[in-house]
Amino acid sequence: MSALLLVAAAACAATAVVGGGGAGSGGGGGGEGSLHAAISTLGTVCVSCAFAGGYVLSAEVLPTDVRATGLALCSQVARIGGFLSPLLLLAGDRSPPVPYAVWGALSLLAGIATWLLPELCGEGSLESVDDLRQLVARQSRRHRPGAAAVRIA
Repeated sequence: MSALLLVAAAACAATAVVGGGGAGSGGGGGGEGSLHAAISTLGTVCVSCAFAGGYVLSAEVLPTDVRATGLALCSQVARIGGFLSPLLLLAGDRSPPVPYAVWGALSLLAGIATWLLPELCGEGSLESVDDLRQLVARQSRRHRPGAAAVRIA
């Protein structure tokens, strides 16, 4: 998942550098437009695969006790992002690289954030909210020796 998001971030950055690739760019041959289309397609495929994998991953990461609520919350946040993403294209009217830079930065942050998941840090799967509390307490002691455990309501 992180590899897909990091490739999508790189594709967004490359698309911002290559340029618009629209009807008026690149001359009659369409070399720059073809490159823009190829890089954009690569980024779209990677983001779509990561989006589909996100549903599977979120079901695995969330504790069993709160899985249904957590999946609903993840779905709603994804829908809000899907709603706002095309609106970012309006910023591209003034500065074409801006939407790609924002999408690339968000993909990069998401790709890096996946490396912070408990399963990738050597922790077991969370089966209950109590497991989550114990994980947070272990991590807070590991990062701040002598600090009190963090309370999760």
